[in-house]
Amino acid sequence: MRLEQTLKEDKGTGCQIPKLNPYSKEVTQFDVDMPKVICSGEDWVKCYLSECKLVPHILETTDYVVCTYNDIIYVNDNKYTFGPPVKVHASDNYVLSKSDHVKISCRGVQKNSTRASKWKGYGVGYRESVNPKTPPPGRENTFNILLFGFDSTSRNGFIRRMPKSYKVLTEELGATVLHGYNILGDGTPAALLPILTGKTELELPDVRKKAKNNDNLESIPFIFYKAAEDGYRTAFYEDMPWIGTFNYRFKGFQRQPSDHYLRALLMDETTKGKIWLRQPKRRYCFGDTPQYKMMFNLTEQLFMLHGKKFCFTFIVDITHDDFNYITTSDEDFVDFLRNFLKLGRGEDTMILVFGDHGPRYAKVRATLQGRLEERMPLMAIRLPDALRRRHPHAQASLEANVDVLTTAHDVHATVLDAMDLRKYWNPYRINGADLTRGLTLLEEIPKNRSCSEAGIEPHWCSCLTWENISHEDVIYTKTANVLVDYINSLTEYMRVGDATAC
Repeated sequence: MRLEQTLKEDKGTGCQIPKLNPYSKEVTQFDVDMPKVICSGEDWVKCYLSECKLVPHILETTDYVVCTYNDIIYVNDNKYTFGPPVKVHASDNYVLSKSDHVKISCRGVQKNSTRASKWKGYGVGYRESVNPKTPPPGRENTFNILLFGFDSTSRNGFIRRMPKSYKVLTEELGATVLHGYNILGDGTPAALLPILTGKTELELPDVRKKAKNNDNLESIPFIFYKAAEDGYRTAFYEDMPWIGTFNYRFKGFQRQPSDHYLRALLMDETTKGKIWLRQPKRRYCFGDTPQYKMMFNLTEQLFMLHGKKFCFTFIVDITHDDFNYITTSDEDFVDFLRNFLKLGRGEDTMILVFGDHGPRYAKVRATLQGRLEERMPLMAIRLPDALRRRHPHAQASLEANVDVLTTAHDVHATVLDAMDLRKYWNPYRINGADLTRGLTLLEEIPKNRSCSEAGIEPHWCSCLTWENISHEDVIYTKTANVLVDYINSLTEYMRVGDATAC
Protein backbone atom coordinates (compact mmCIF):
# COMPACT_ATOMS: atom_id res chain seq x y z
CA MET A 1 0.00 0.00 0.00
CA ARG A 2 1.21 3.54 -0.72
CA LEU A 3 0.59 4.60 2.87
CA GLU A 4 3.15 2.04 3.92
CA GLN A 5 5.90 3.62 1.82
CA THR A 6 8.43 6.31 2.58
CA LEU A 7 10.78 8.39 0.44
CA LYS A 8 14.46 8.90 1.11
CA GLU A 9 17.64 9.78 -0.72
CA ASP A 10 20.10 6.93 -1.00
CA LYS A 11 23.13 8.67 0.48
CA GLY A 12 25.32 5.59 0.11
CA THR A 13 25.19 5.25 -3.66
CA GLY A 14 24.33 8.76 -4.76
CA CYS A 15 21.19 9.62 -6.67
CA GLN A 16 18.78 6.90 -7.71
CA ILE A 17 17.21 8.51 -10.78
CA PRO A 18 13.45 7.82 -10.89
CA LYS A 19 12.51 5.72 -13.91
CA LEU A 20 9.17 7.17 -14.96
CA ASN A 21 7.03 5.84 -17.80
CA PRO A 22 6.20 8.81 -20.06
CA TYR A 23 2.98 7.07 -21.07
CA SER A 24 1.76 6.11 -17.61
CA LYS A 25 -2.03 6.47 -17.24
CA GLU A 26 -1.30 8.51 -14.13
CA VAL A 27 -0.16 11.37 -16.38
CA THR A 28 -1.62 10.66 -19.83
CA GLN A 29 -5.13 11.12 -18.41
CA PHE A 30 -4.40 14.86 -18.48
CA ASP A 31 -3.24 14.96 -22.11
CA VAL A 32 -5.62 16.90 -24.34
CA ASP A 33 -5.43 17.29 -28.11
CA MET A 34 -5.44 21.03 -28.77
CA PRO A 35 -6.38 22.71 -32.05
CA LYS A 36 -3.58 23.72 -34.39
CA VAL A 37 -2.63 27.38 -34.13
CA ILE A 38 -3.86 28.95 -37.36
CA CYS A 39 -3.33 32.68 -37.83
CA SER A 40 -5.73 34.60 -40.04
CA GLY A 41 -5.04 37.38 -42.49
CA GLU A 42 -2.00 38.00 -44.68
CA ASP A 43 1.04 40.07 -43.86
CA TRP A 44 1.85 42.50 -46.66
CA VAL A 45 5.48 42.85 -45.64
CA LYS A 46 8.02 40.23 -44.62
CA CYS A 47 11.55 40.85 -43.38
CA TYR A 48 14.44 38.50 -44.01
CA LEU A 49 17.79 39.31 -42.45
CA SER A 50 18.10 43.10 -43.00
CA GLU A 51 15.58 43.58 -45.82
CA CYS A 52 11.84 44.18 -45.49
CA LYS A 53 9.69 44.10 -48.62
CA LEU A 54 6.19 43.48 -49.93
CA VAL A 55 5.28 39.85 -50.46
CA PRO A 56 4.76 38.87 -54.13
CA HIS A 57 1.01 38.29 -53.75
CA ILE A 58 0.40 41.90 -52.68
CA LEU A 59 2.43 43.23 -55.61
CA GLU A 60 0.32 41.09 -57.94
CA THR A 61 -3.05 42.18 -56.54
CA THR A 62 -2.53 45.77 -55.36
CA ASP A 63 -1.44 48.97 -57.12
CA TYR A 64 0.03 52.22 -55.80
CA VAL A 65 1.26 50.64 -52.59
CA VAL A 66 3.00 52.94 -50.12
CA CYS A 67 4.28 51.62 -46.78
CA THR A 68 5.37 53.71 -43.82
CA TYR A 69 8.04 52.22 -41.58
CA ASN A 70 8.75 53.28 -38.00
CA ASP A 71 11.74 51.72 -36.24
CA ILE A 72 10.91 50.46 -32.75
CA ILE A 73 13.75 51.78 -30.60
CA TYR A 74 14.64 50.09 -27.31
CA VAL A 75 15.27 52.45 -24.38
CA ASN A 76 15.09 50.02 -21.46
CA ASP A 77 12.95 47.04 -20.53
CA ASN A 78 10.07 49.30 -19.60
CA LYS A 79 10.31 51.91 -22.33
CA TYR A 80 10.66 52.13 -26.10
CA THR A 81 10.20 54.85 -28.71
CA PHE A 82 9.60 55.06 -32.45
CA GLY A 83 11.93 56.35 -35.10
CA PRO A 84 10.76 58.90 -37.70
CA PRO A 85 8.37 57.58 -40.37
CA VAL A 86 9.96 56.48 -43.63
CA LYS A 87 7.80 55.99 -46.71
CA VAL A 88 8.68 53.24 -49.18
CA HIS A 89 6.91 52.76 -52.52
CA ALA A 90 5.80 49.52 -54.14
CA SER A 91 8.61 47.01 -54.70
CA ASP A 92 11.34 49.07 -53.02
CA ASN A 93 12.94 47.53 -49.93
CA TYR A 94 13.30 48.93 -46.44
CA VAL A 95 16.69 48.10 -44.93
CA LEU A 96 16.87 47.63 -41.17
CA SER A 97 19.61 49.84 -39.73
CA LYS A 98 18.54 51.46 -36.45
CA SER A 99 16.52 48.56 -35.07
CA ASP A 100 15.81 44.88 -35.70
CA HIS A 101 12.07 45.55 -35.80
CA VAL A 102 9.68 48.03 -37.34
CA LYS A 103 6.04 48.99 -37.13
CA ILE A 104 4.52 49.14 -40.61
CA SER A 105 1.44 50.72 -42.15
CA CYS A 106 0.62 50.17 -45.84
CA ARG A 107 -2.02 51.48 -48.24
CA GLY A 108 -2.87 50.64 -51.84
CA VAL A 109 -5.64 50.15 -54.39
CA GLN A 110 -6.88 46.76 -55.47
CA LYS A 111 -6.12 46.03 -59.13
CA ASN A 112 -9.07 46.31 -61.53
CA SER A 113 -10.92 48.23 -58.83
CA THR A 114 -11.01 51.60 -57.14
CA ARG A 115 -11.33 50.00 -53.73
CA ALA A 116 -8.63 51.01 -51.26
CA SER A 117 -6.75 48.42 -49.23
CA LYS A 118 -4.68 48.84 -46.11
CA TRP A 119 -2.67 46.78 -43.66
CA LYS A 120 -0.88 47.34 -40.37
CA GLY A 121 1.67 45.04 -38.82
CA TYR A 122 5.27 44.45 -37.81
CA GLY A 123 8.50 43.33 -39.36
CA VAL A 124 11.45 41.71 -37.61
CA GLY A 125 14.89 40.78 -38.84
CA TYR A 126 18.52 41.82 -38.29
CA ARG A 127 19.79 45.39 -38.63
CA GLU A 128 23.01 45.91 -40.57
CA SER A 129 24.59 48.22 -38.00
CA VAL A 130 25.57 45.52 -35.49
CA ASN A 131 29.32 45.00 -35.33
CA PRO A 132 30.40 42.49 -32.68
CA LYS A 133 33.79 42.97 -31.09
CA THR A 134 36.80 41.49 -32.83
CA PRO A 135 37.62 38.16 -31.14
CA PRO A 136 40.94 37.95 -29.29
CA PRO A 137 43.77 36.47 -31.37
CA GLY A 138 43.34 32.72 -31.75
CA ARG A 139 39.69 32.79 -30.73
CA GLU A 140 38.14 33.61 -34.08
CA ASN A 141 36.59 30.17 -34.60
CA THR A 142 35.38 29.00 -31.20
CA PHE A 143 32.07 27.15 -31.22
CA ASN A 144 28.66 28.75 -31.59
CA ILE A 145 26.11 28.17 -28.84
CA LEU A 146 22.34 27.78 -29.21
CA LEU A 147 20.28 27.37 -26.04
CA PHE A 148 16.70 26.66 -27.11
CA GLY A 149 14.16 26.33 -24.31
CA PHE A 150 10.46 25.67 -23.79
CA ASP A 151 8.78 26.86 -20.60
CA SER A 152 7.23 24.24 -18.26
CA THR A 153 8.61 21.31 -20.26
CA SER A 154 9.63 18.13 -18.51
CA ARG A 155 11.60 15.42 -20.27
CA ASN A 156 8.65 13.05 -20.17
CA GLY A 157 6.25 15.78 -21.25
CA PHE A 158 8.38 16.50 -24.33
CA ILE A 159 8.47 12.79 -25.17
CA ARG A 160 4.67 12.55 -24.87
CA ARG A 161 3.59 15.77 -26.53
CA MET A 162 6.42 16.38 -29.03
CA PRO A 163 6.99 12.82 -30.32
CA LYS A 164 8.16 13.78 -33.81
CA SER A 165 10.59 16.38 -32.51
CA TYR A 166 11.94 14.00 -29.87
CA LYS A 167 12.59 11.34 -32.50
CA VAL A 168 14.42 13.78 -34.81
CA LEU A 169 16.33 15.30 -31.88
CA THR A 170 17.60 11.93 -30.64
CA GLU A 171 17.86 9.88 -33.84
CA GLU A 172 18.69 12.32 -36.64
CA LEU A 173 20.62 14.94 -34.67
CA GLY A 174 21.97 12.35 -32.22
CA ALA A 175 21.41 14.61 -29.21
CA THR A 176 22.09 13.16 -25.77
CA VAL A 177 19.13 13.44 -23.37
CA LEU A 178 19.99 13.68 -19.68
CA HIS A 179 17.80 11.43 -17.52
CA GLY A 180 19.15 12.81 -14.25
CA TYR A 181 18.69 16.52 -14.97
CA ASN A 182 17.12 18.03 -11.82
CA ILE A 183 15.82 21.54 -11.08
CA LEU A 184 17.41 23.68 -8.38
CA GLY A 185 14.35 25.56 -7.18
CA ASP A 186 10.89 26.86 -7.99
CA GLY A 187 10.06 28.63 -11.22
CA THR A 188 11.92 29.92 -14.26
CA PRO A 189 14.55 32.18 -12.61
CA ALA A 190 15.73 29.28 -10.45
CA ALA A 191 16.44 27.38 -13.66
CA LEU A 192 17.74 30.07 -15.98
CA LEU A 193 19.92 32.11 -13.63
CA PRO A 194 22.26 29.15 -12.93
CA ILE A 195 22.44 28.34 -16.66
CA LEU A 196 23.21 31.94 -17.57
CA THR A 197 25.39 32.91 -14.56
CA GLY A 198 26.53 29.74 -12.76
CA LYS A 199 24.92 31.12 -9.57
CA THR A 200 21.55 31.01 -7.80
CA GLU A 201 19.37 34.03 -7.19
CA LEU A 202 20.46 34.27 -3.54
CA GLU A 203 24.13 34.41 -4.59
CA LEU A 204 23.55 37.34 -6.94
CA PRO A 205 22.76 41.02 -6.31
CA ASP A 206 19.17 41.53 -5.19
CA VAL A 207 17.46 42.94 -8.28
CA ARG A 208 13.85 42.33 -7.28
CA LYS A 209 11.40 45.17 -7.83
CA LYS A 210 10.75 45.37 -4.10
CA ALA A 211 14.46 45.61 -3.20
CA LYS A 212 15.41 49.02 -1.81
CA ASN A 213 18.84 49.27 -3.38
CA ASN A 214 20.51 50.49 -6.54
CA ASP A 215 21.47 47.06 -7.85
CA ASN A 216 20.36 46.26 -11.38
CA LEU A 217 20.52 43.38 -13.81
CA GLU A 218 23.61 44.84 -15.45
CA SER A 219 25.53 43.92 -12.29
CA ILE A 220 24.81 40.22 -12.80
CA PRO A 221 27.54 38.24 -14.64
CA PHE A 222 25.45 36.82 -17.49
CA ILE A 223 27.24 34.47 -19.83
CA PHE A 224 26.16 36.46 -22.88
CA TYR A 225 28.15 39.43 -21.57
CA LYS A 226 31.24 37.22 -21.51
CA ALA A 227 30.41 35.95 -24.99
CA ALA A 228 30.12 39.52 -26.32
CA GLU A 229 33.54 40.40 -24.90
CA ASP A 230 34.92 37.36 -26.71
CA GLY A 231 33.62 38.55 -30.07
CA TYR A 232 30.30 36.69 -30.21
CA ARG A 233 27.17 38.16 -31.76
CA THR A 234 24.55 37.67 -29.03
CA ALA A 235 20.78 37.21 -29.03
CA PHE A 236 18.35 36.82 -26.13
CA TYR A 237 14.81 36.02 -27.27
CA GLU A 238 11.83 35.44 -24.99
CA ASP A 239 8.11 35.93 -25.67
CA MET A 240 5.30 36.91 -23.22
CA PRO A 241 7.21 40.04 -22.13
CA TRP A 242 4.86 41.05 -19.32
CA ILE A 243 5.89 37.93 -17.37
CA GLY A 244 9.48 37.83 -18.65
CA THR A 245 12.05 35.93 -16.63
CA PHE A 246 13.81 39.12 -15.62
CA ASN A 247 10.76 41.38 -15.54
CA TYR A 248 7.96 39.73 -13.56
CA ARG A 249 9.69 39.90 -10.17
CA PHE A 250 12.88 41.68 -11.23
CA LYS A 251 13.61 45.25 -12.30
CA GLY A 252 14.41 44.40 -15.90
CA PHE A 253 17.40 45.51 -17.94
CA GLN A 254 18.27 49.18 -18.20
CA ARG A 255 20.46 48.52 -21.25
CA GLN A 256 19.82 46.06 -24.03
CA PRO A 257 21.45 42.86 -22.75
CA SER A 258 22.36 41.42 -26.15
CA ASP A 259 22.94 42.56 -29.73
CA HIS A 260 19.50 41.25 -30.67
CA TYR A 261 16.56 41.46 -28.28
CA LEU A 262 12.80 41.19 -28.89
CA ARG A 263 11.32 42.89 -25.84
CA ALA A 264 10.51 46.31 -27.36
CA LEU A 265 8.82 44.71 -30.36
CA LEU A 266 6.72 42.29 -28.33
CA MET A 267 5.79 44.91 -25.75
CA ASP A 268 4.22 47.00 -28.51
CA GLU A 269 2.78 44.09 -30.48
CA THR A 270 1.03 42.54 -27.48
CA THR A 271 0.25 45.80 -25.63
CA LYS A 272 1.40 44.05 -22.45
CA GLY A 273 -0.99 41.16 -23.03
CA LYS A 274 -4.17 43.22 -23.21
CA ILE A 275 -4.60 42.40 -26.90
CA TRP A 276 -5.50 38.87 -25.81
CA LEU A 277 -8.58 40.20 -24.05
CA ARG A 278 -9.75 42.03 -27.16
CA GLN A 279 -8.76 39.41 -29.73
CA PRO A 280 -8.18 36.04 -28.00
CA LYS A 281 -7.79 34.21 -31.33
CA ARG A 282 -4.55 36.17 -31.88
CA ARG A 283 -3.02 34.98 -28.62
CA TYR A 284 -0.49 32.68 -30.26
CA CYS A 285 0.01 34.69 -33.45
CA PHE A 286 2.51 37.23 -34.71
CA GLY A 287 0.64 38.61 -37.71
CA ASP A 288 -0.15 35.70 -40.01
CA THR A 289 2.48 33.45 -38.40
CA PRO A 290 2.36 31.51 -35.12
CA GLN A 291 4.57 33.40 -32.70
CA TYR A 292 6.63 30.33 -31.85
CA LYS A 293 7.37 29.88 -35.57
CA MET A 294 8.49 33.51 -35.82
CA MET A 295 10.96 32.70 -33.02
CA PHE A 296 12.10 29.58 -34.88
CA ASN A 297 12.64 31.57 -38.08
CA LEU A 298 14.47 34.41 -36.35
CA THR A 299 16.79 31.99 -34.54
CA GLU A 300 17.55 30.19 -37.79
CA GLN A 301 18.39 33.48 -39.55
CA LEU A 302 20.80 34.50 -36.79
CA PHE A 303 23.10 31.63 -37.69
CA MET A 304 23.28 32.86 -41.28
CA LEU A 305 25.08 36.02 -40.13
CA HIS A 306 28.84 36.36 -40.08
CA GLY A 307 30.99 35.70 -37.02
CA LYS A 308 30.52 33.68 -33.86
CA LYS A 309 27.01 33.41 -32.42
CA PHE A 310 25.58 32.94 -28.91
CA CYS A 311 21.80 32.63 -28.89
CA PHE A 312 19.30 32.04 -26.09
CA THR A 313 15.74 31.47 -27.35
CA PHE A 314 12.96 30.74 -24.87
CA ILE A 315 9.40 29.84 -25.99
CA VAL A 316 6.80 30.60 -23.33
CA ASP A 317 3.36 31.39 -24.74
CA ILE A 318 2.39 27.90 -25.99
CA THR A 319 3.45 26.10 -22.81
CA HIS A 320 3.08 28.44 -19.83
CA ASP A 321 -0.68 28.31 -19.27
CA ASP A 322 -1.46 24.94 -20.87
CA PHE A 323 1.39 22.60 -21.74
CA ASN A 324 -0.85 20.66 -24.13
CA TYR A 325 -0.48 23.51 -26.63
CA ILE A 326 3.17 22.61 -27.23
CA THR A 327 1.98 19.91 -29.64
CA THR A 328 1.01 22.59 -32.15
CA SER A 329 4.72 23.30 -32.71
CA ASP A 330 5.84 19.68 -33.15
CA GLU A 331 6.07 19.57 -36.95
CA ASP A 332 7.54 23.06 -37.20
CA PHE A 333 10.21 22.21 -34.64
CA VAL A 334 11.03 19.10 -36.65
CA ASP A 335 11.66 21.37 -39.64
CA PHE A 336 13.79 23.68 -37.48
CA LEU A 337 15.93 20.79 -36.22
CA ARG A 338 16.34 19.26 -39.67
CA ASN A 339 17.33 22.63 -41.12
CA PHE A 340 19.90 22.90 -38.36
CA LEU A 341 21.66 19.91 -39.92
CA LYS A 342 20.81 20.71 -43.54
CA LEU A 343 22.37 24.16 -43.27
CA GLY A 344 25.56 22.73 -41.76
CA ARG A 345 25.11 24.10 -38.23
CA GLY A 346 26.00 20.75 -36.70
CA GLU A 347 29.65 21.29 -37.61
CA ASP A 348 30.39 24.24 -35.36
CA THR A 349 27.31 24.86 -33.18
CA MET A 350 26.42 23.31 -29.84
CA ILE A 351 22.65 23.08 -29.46
CA LEU A 352 20.89 22.52 -26.15
CA VAL A 353 17.12 21.91 -26.20
CA PHE A 354 15.69 22.17 -22.71
CA GLY A 355 12.87 22.97 -20.33
CA ASP A 356 13.21 25.21 -17.31
CA HIS A 357 11.05 22.90 -15.18
CA GLY A 358 8.09 20.59 -15.58
CA PRO A 359 4.42 21.41 -14.84
CA ARG A 360 3.91 23.75 -11.87
CA TYR A 361 0.18 24.45 -11.89
CA ALA A 362 -1.43 21.78 -14.08
CA LYS A 363 -3.71 19.07 -12.72
CA VAL A 364 -0.99 16.50 -13.31
CA ARG A 365 0.78 18.04 -10.30
CA ALA A 366 -1.76 16.25 -8.11
CA THR A 367 -0.03 12.96 -8.96
CA LEU A 368 3.29 11.66 -7.63
CA GLN A 369 4.69 11.34 -11.16
CA GLY A 370 3.54 14.87 -11.98
CA ARG A 371 5.45 16.25 -9.00
CA LEU A 372 8.55 14.32 -10.02
CA GLU A 373 8.22 15.49 -13.62
CA GLU A 374 8.18 19.08 -12.34
CA ARG A 375 11.62 18.38 -10.92
CA MET A 376 12.95 16.66 -14.05
CA PRO A 377 12.91 19.02 -17.07
CA LEU A 378 14.13 18.27 -20.56
CA MET A 379 17.83 18.72 -21.29
CA ALA A 380 19.13 17.44 -24.62
CA ILE A 381 22.63 18.32 -25.83
CA ARG A 382 24.15 17.92 -29.28
CA LEU A 383 27.88 18.60 -29.49
CA PRO A 384 29.41 20.20 -32.61
CA ASP A 385 30.95 17.71 -35.02
CA ALA A 386 34.24 19.59 -34.89
CA LEU A 387 34.32 19.38 -31.08
CA ARG A 388 33.76 15.60 -31.23
CA ARG A 389 36.69 15.24 -33.61
CA ARG A 390 38.92 17.53 -31.59
CA HIS A 391 38.03 15.91 -28.24
CA PRO A 392 36.96 12.29 -28.91
CA HIS A 393 36.37 11.69 -25.20
CA ALA A 394 33.77 14.49 -24.91
CA GLN A 395 30.85 12.58 -26.47
CA ALA A 396 31.62 9.43 -24.50
CA SER A 397 31.74 11.45 -21.28
CA LEU A 398 28.45 13.17 -22.10
CA GLU A 399 26.79 9.81 -22.67
CA ALA A 400 28.29 8.44 -19.46
CA ASN A 401 26.53 11.27 -17.61
CA VAL A 402 23.05 10.42 -18.91
CA ASP A 403 21.95 8.66 -15.72
CA VAL A 404 23.98 10.78 -13.32
CA LEU A 405 22.48 13.60 -11.26
CA THR A 406 22.99 16.88 -13.15
CA THR A 407 21.79 20.48 -12.84
CA ALA A 408 21.77 23.88 -14.49
CA HIS A 409 25.12 24.62 -12.80
CA ASP A 410 26.62 21.80 -14.87
CA VAL A 411 25.07 23.17 -18.06
CA HIS A 412 26.70 26.55 -17.36
CA ALA A 413 30.08 24.87 -16.87
CA THR A 414 29.59 22.76 -20.01
CA VAL A 415 28.74 25.71 -22.24
CA LEU A 416 31.81 27.59 -21.00
CA ASP A 417 33.88 24.46 -21.57
CA ALA A 418 32.63 24.15 -25.16
CA MET A 419 33.46 27.84 -25.72
CA ASP A 420 36.94 27.24 -24.26
CA LEU A 421 36.20 29.77 -21.51
CA ARG A 422 36.91 27.65 -18.46
CA LYS A 423 38.47 30.70 -16.84
CA TYR A 424 34.92 31.84 -16.02
CA TRP A 425 33.92 28.66 -14.18
CA ASN A 426 32.37 29.17 -10.78
CA PRO A 427 34.77 27.55 -8.24
CA TYR A 428 32.11 27.31 -5.52
CA ARG A 429 32.00 24.05 -3.54
CA ILE A 430 29.37 22.83 -1.14
CA ASN A 431 30.85 22.46 2.35
CA GLY A 432 32.36 19.00 2.64
CA ALA A 433 32.22 18.28 -1.10
CA ASP A 434 35.34 17.19 -2.98
CA LEU A 435 34.30 18.74 -6.30
CA THR A 436 32.85 22.05 -7.39
CA ARG A 437 29.06 22.40 -7.50
CA GLY A 438 29.08 22.92 -11.27
CA LEU A 439 30.83 20.23 -13.32
CA THR A 440 31.32 20.03 -17.08
CA LEU A 441 29.35 17.29 -18.81
CA LEU A 442 32.26 16.85 -21.22
CA GLU A 443 34.00 14.93 -18.44
CA GLU A 444 32.52 12.07 -16.42
CA ILE A 445 30.68 13.15 -13.28
CA PRO A 446 30.91 10.78 -10.29
CA LYS A 447 27.97 8.39 -10.27
CA ASN A 448 27.67 8.62 -6.48
CA ARG A 449 26.96 12.35 -6.60
CA SER A 450 24.20 13.36 -4.19
CA CYS A 451 21.68 16.19 -4.24
CA SER A 452 23.52 17.98 -1.45
CA GLU A 453 26.81 17.89 -3.41
CA ALA A 454 25.04 19.23 -6.50
CA GLY A 455 23.45 22.09 -4.57
CA ILE A 456 19.87 20.77 -4.71
CA GLU A 457 17.74 21.38 -1.65
CA PRO A 458 15.89 18.31 -0.30
CA HIS A 459 12.45 19.59 -1.36
CA TRP A 460 13.49 19.65 -5.03
CA CYS A 461 15.57 16.47 -4.98
CA SER A 462 14.16 13.69 -7.17
CA CYS A 463 16.72 11.16 -5.93
CA LEU A 464 14.10 9.19 -4.13
CA THR A 465 13.34 5.50 -3.80
CA TRP A 466 10.18 3.84 -2.49
CA GLU A 467 10.56 1.34 0.33
CA ASN A 468 7.87 -0.94 1.72
CA ILE A 469 7.52 -0.48 5.45
CA SER A 470 5.91 -3.17 7.57
CA HIS A 471 3.23 -2.31 10.16
CA GLU A 472 5.53 -3.81 12.78
CA ASP A 473 8.52 -1.68 11.77
CA VAL A 474 9.32 0.95 14.39
CA ILE A 475 9.65 3.61 11.67
CA TYR A 476 6.03 3.04 10.67
CA THR A 477 4.66 4.35 13.98
CA LYS A 478 7.53 6.73 14.60
CA THR A 479 6.94 8.59 11.31
CA ALA A 480 3.26 9.12 12.13
CA ASN A 481 4.09 10.30 15.65
CA VAL A 482 6.71 12.78 14.40
CA LEU A 483 4.19 14.24 11.96
CA VAL A 484 1.56 14.62 14.69
CA ASP A 485 4.09 16.22 17.05
CA TYR A 486 5.11 18.69 14.35
CA ILE A 487 1.51 19.69 13.64
CA ASN A 488 0.87 20.07 17.38
CA SER A 489 3.93 22.32 17.69
CA LEU A 490 2.50 24.64 15.05
CA THR A 491 -0.81 24.98 16.90
CA GLU A 492 0.54 24.97 20.46
CA TYR A 493 0.33 28.76 20.88
CA MET A 494 -3.40 28.60 20.18
CA ARG A 495 -3.99 25.97 22.84
CA VAL A 496 -1.86 27.85 25.36
CA GLY A 497 -3.86 31.01 24.64
CA ASP A 498 -7.13 29.20 25.20
CA ALA A 499 -5.93 27.83 28.54
CA THR A 500 -4.86 31.29 29.72
CA ALA A 501 -8.22 32.73 28.75
CA CYS A 502 -9.98 30.15 30.87
